[in-house]
Amino acid sequence: MKRYKRIIDTVLTACLVIVAATGIMLHLKKHGIVTEPRAVLKAIHYYAGYLFSLCALLHVQMCLPVLQKMKAKPWFRRFTWILLGICAALLLTGIVKQFSPVKIPHLGLWHYWLGIIMIATAVRHLWTALPWLLAKWKKQ
Repeated sequence: MKRYKRIIDTVLTACLVIVAATGIMLHLKKHGIVTEPRAVLKAIHYYAGYLFSLCALLHVQMCLPVLQKMKAKPWFRRFTWILLGICAALLLTGIVKQFSPVKIPHLGLWHYWLGIIMIATAVRHLWTALPWLLAKWKKQ
């Protein structure tokens, strides 16, 4: 189980980097910078985003019992719940954006800013958790 969690956490971190990089590259079109091949970037962004969501769900499922018992660090618990809410909103706007038959005004901008906020909160979350993840890899 510990090895499985370590793999999920590592894939989650890698997907965060991939989704953030491709999302920012896709957003550059709004500023007149077109990155090609755009269809490939979108596909990578979608698949990495869905893999990120799946890994985040598994990560939460594995860590929730521990998170609920963490009475000593209420700031970390609150911050983690905020991160979870932002991830859910980001997934919802991404799904609507991808599958909506009509273009919804400003939905892409909402998705982009939620992504920026999610990146910032995920980096803060990783600031606490990444040393633990790296220590787990060194023990192997």
